[in-house]
Amino acid sequence: MTKDLLEQYPDICRELEDVERKLQEPVSDTVSGSGPDFPYRQHTVFIRGIPPGLAAQRDMLARQKAEVEGFIRSLPNSRLRRIVDLRAVQGLGWGQVAAKIGHRVSADAIKHQYYRIFEKI
Repeated sequence: MTKDLLEQYPDICRELEDVERKLQEPVSDTVSGSGPDFPYRQHTVFIRGIPPGLAAQRDMLARQKAEVEGFIRSLPNSRLRRIVDLRAVQGLGWGQVAAKIGHRVSADAIKHQYYRIFEKI
């Protein structure tokens, strides 16, 4: 787990939702074609499908999301899980995280606890 991947979690979730939506709405188009035998008669062919690579992108995003969620669940105590959830998942600022944690803790103390997580990995 990297700090960058953890901090990208909200964007990963939004992008995954976008890709899932695109997979539900296939694209369609018409092209011209002809039969393989003489006389070659031109006709219109209707095609419909999903853009290439979209399913692979969904799978990669789902793996990243699951990796982040597994990392958060694996943290050794509830305080660290709350800090990571509030900061990385909910996207709150350090002052907001400190206020939610309470116990007269400063934003700097919360920030140091957050970054210490990555020193242990």
